This record gives sequence, C-alpha cells and structure tokens, in this order.
Amino acid sequence: MEREPRSRLFRRCCPRRGGASGKASQLKFPDTPLVLAGALGGPFCIFTLTPLRNALTLASQDASKSAWEIYKCVFSGGFSSGWTGGTTPLIPACPQFCIMGPLFHMLKEALGSVPLAVVCAAIAETTISFGSQTVNSQMAFNQQQRATGGPEVPLWNPFIPYGPGMMVHVCRNVVAMSGIRIFSPICQSLLIRLLRVMGVEMPEGLRQFVGDFVASMGAAVCSAPLNQCYNFAVTSEAYMHGSSSDRFQELCGFLSRSYLKHGPSGEVLGLSPTLARDLMMRCAYVAMLYSLFGFIERSSGGLAQVIRNMRKRRGSEQEEEQPPVGRRATIGVRATAEAPGGATVPSAGVHAPKGCATV
Repeated sequence: MEREPRSRLFRRCCPRRGGASGKASQLKFPDTPLVLAGALGGPFCIFTLTPLRNALTLASQDASKSAWEIYKCVFSGGFSSGWTGGTTPLIPACPQFCIMGPLFHMLKEALGSVPLAVVCAAIAETTISFGSQTVNSQMAFNQQQRATGGPEVPLWNPFIPYGPGMMVHVCRNVVAMSGIRIFSPICQSLLIRLLRVMGVEMPEGLRQFVGDFVASMGAAVCSAPLNQCYNFAVTSEAYMHGSSSDRFQELCGFLSRSYLKHGPSGEVLGLSPTLARDLMMRCAYVAMLYSLFGFIERSSGGLAQVIRNMRKRRGSEQEEEQPPVGRRATIGVRATAEAPGGATVPSAGVHAPKGCATV
C-alpha cells in the first residue's frame, strides 16, 4: 500500500532515511578532529569573549546607557575585571561545544534533518551550560552592584541544570545555533553567485568564514531579545521568586520598557534606541563566537586531512623503497636429498613424510 504524500515542509525537515535506496541510516560517530575542536576550542572561545557576554548582562538591567558606557562599566575595576565569572563556564564549555559540534553532526546523521538536530543539540546545550552561565551573569551583575551600592542577587547553584529562565535559554540557543548550521550554507551559496556575477575570486576558506559571519549576525539579531530576556530573568529577584504568570508579566514588562518608546499616557510611539544598542552588542558577541568556533572546527578537520595525506604518502614511499621479494623456486616442491644406498631423505629445514627416517 502506498503512503500518502507528505508536505514539502515535512519532507524538508524530516526526509526519509536512506534516500531512494531505502537503506537505513547508520549512526556515525564524529571524527576525532571535531571532538577535539569542541573540547579544546569551545573553552577558548567562551573565556576569550567573557567581556562581551558580561556587557550584555549589564545592558539587560540598564536601558539608559550607551554601548560604549556599558563596555566601560565592564572594565571599571581594571582590565582583568572584564573576565569576572569567566572561569565558571570554562569547564562546562568542553561538553557544551561538543554538543554544538560533534553531537550535532552525529544527530544530523541519525535523524536525517538539520533543524531537528539543531533543536536537540540546543536542549542538550542548555542542560549542560544553564547553571554555569547563570552564575556568570549573576557575578557580573553583582560586581556592578557593589560598585554602585545596589542590591545583589544570590548566586545560583551551577550544578543545577534547570531553573527560572531555562525555556528562554533553550529558545535563544535554537535561534543562535541555526545561523551557522542552517543559514550559513545559504549565505555561502548566495556569496558564490555574487562573486561570479562580479567576476571576483575568493579563497574557499575565506568564503566559508564570510558565510558563517553573515549567518551568525542574522541569528544574533533574531536571538538578541531572547538573550536579554534570559539575562534579565537570572538577575531579577522578582522573576526568580515569582510564579509562572508573574514571570511572564515580568518579561513582557522588560521588553516593553527596553525596546518600546511610550508617550505620556502610555501609548506606544515607536521603537526605543535601546533595541539598536542590544542588537549591536549581541551581534558583536554571537558573530565572533560562532565564526571563531567555525574556523577552529574547519581548521581541525583540514589539519587532520593533511596529517592523513602525509601518512599515506609516507607509507607509499616506504613501499616503493622496499625491494620486491622473489619467489623461491622450491615453493610447492618437497626438496629431498639422496642418501648413500639410494634412499632419499628430506633436506634440512623440511619435515620428512610419514614412514621416512630422518638422519
């Protein structure tokens, strides 16, 4: 019995496994370079960009300052103060970026769908990184509160992988990860067409980096309000201790106060300049984070391919240097020697057949 035809959207998100051949897809574990890129490159990216992440946290609680003033507040206690709380998400960044890289590729092979792999990887990433990133945001907020004399928030337990703001965290990760995983190939394809029309040649590595950067900026724009909602949630006492309805009202109030301009009687006049500020700051962080990680991931794969080619070349050279081994003329023939009296005995190194005495 034939199956009912599926919609184009369903076929795109959930294609049949095995294609036309009908063979079931096999679960393929990612290559070692992808695992190393996630385990080593991830913590490097997270720690390096800590000041940009802390600036976004401070911006969620202050809509009056400009981006430059926010960045100055991040380094108000000295250059090293910009990395406040940066070591907290350092260790979870190893499995977190293994989720972003190797696990995503494994899920893509198993599920046969990039969007489904992005959603599953985003949920797993939140489970690993929610606690540490929440503590990082709260430490950056408390440092600023100590400088201004404001009330501090209690630090969250980094070993608890769920809590207030978790669903916003998941939605943010889905949107942010879709840039480099879903929209980057589209951007690279459009870039190839544009370069072909202009008659300009661009190296493949640079073209991929530009595609990742543009796609990451688009995802950053879409995920900026969600990211600021998360930063506001984990640094707001009213949200952390409120009910579900109270939390929803707090988020709606935050978005209204931050990104909408209101008149004297409360009517909406337009968008606030704070929206442009947060979009710019979020683009600066996400574009640098995912572009840097994408570069590390591709560089690891390229380096591993170079090493494999060198090993193959070295093995072929060694085979060419070895002289060919000639076949012995006695192969398959039992060598015998004639003994005195006409009896035959096996020569040295050859076993005598049954019934023959050895000398």
